[in-house]
Amino acid sequence: MSEKVITRKPLATQSVAVTARLSDARVAAYLRRHPHFFDKHPELLAHLQIPHDSGATSLIERQVQQLRKRNEELNEQLQELIAVAGDNGDLFDRIRGVILELLDAQTANQLGTRLHNLLQEPFDYQQIALIRFHANASSPWRSIARKDFDTQLPGLLRSQRALSGKWRRTELRYVFGDEGLSLSSAAIIPLKMNNRAIGVIALGSTEASHFRSSMDTLFISHLGDVVARLLTRCERLNPAAGTNE
Repeated sequence: MSEKVITRKPLATQSVAVTARLSDARVAAYLRRHPHFFDKHPELLAHLQIPHDSGATSLIERQVQQLRKRNEELNEQLQELIAVAGDNGDLFDRIRGVILELLDAQTANQLGTRLHNLLQEPFDYQQIALIRFHANASSPWRSIARKDFDTQLPGLLRSQRALSGKWRRTELRYVFGDEGLSLSSAAIIPLKMNNRAIGVIALGSTEASHFRSSMDTLFISHLGDVVARLLTRCERLNPAAGTNE
């Protein structure tokens, strides 16, 4: 009876085969499935080397460096949020002061004059336009038919909040007159009462980044809501001023 010959692979060949099977992807997948692997084998951490610009560094050192970097990034974000919160607090206080000065206005003209004089400080604009959709509006308000406004700036009055950013030159000229040609950005605040637009306040700046499309318009939208109610009250106290178009 013949004996079966058993052929054994050289150890080097076996090592290569095992290495081929243990690819980077397999090792990475295993470690992801076993996140506590190094808890059971802490001695391995000291032997791991990660290439770095300043030379080889251990895994623990690398983790400490990454955690420190992440901590610095989070701290920067926190400081930015604190700065934004401070700016918003200052803006809220200034707008609150403006609203308090507007509350006892008795006529639309008196209300408009106070708006013209008081809004410069909190918003630092170069031009202001006070527009009423009213046949008999007088300075500092400008009378514009709502249909004409909708034609020039379609859809704007459907918004429930102020809109800011860059506008076409024709739109800036329509809202601000010839002075609008020198402007690069603007915030337009609809004045609405019972969801009906009765006018707008427009603030224009020569700086393109002053009124950005990404800016939060919560406070100036609130100002618009208050002004719309005060304007309606003034019209009710002075019915001879006419009706809205």
